[in-house]
Amino acid sequence: MRAEDFPKNTPHLDLISEHAPPVMADGGSCIAAPDGTWVVKPVVGREALIISEIDFNRVLEERHNFDPAGHYSRPDVIKLTVNRERQRLVDF
Repeated sequence: MRAEDFPKNTPHLDLISEHAPPVMADGGSCIAAPDGTWVVKPVVGREALIISEIDFNRVLEERHNFDPAGHYSRPDVIKLTVNRERQRLVDF
């Protein structure tokens, strides 16, 4: 991301351009495997289109290691409650 990549109607663009380095974000696009290892390590400092294929069975294999909706689920410890009542500033 460079200053010239910003839309011309960006608020305070002149200040951003004045104080920003030539490259503000240098990418870091990557592809991680289901186990967290890199399929493609982060690409920095250059533009690139990265494409890869993964075996979906690897996703299923990794779910055996950590399945937050399965045996790791702990409704006795964590509970989500949604309050749908209209909120008021004062209750009497």
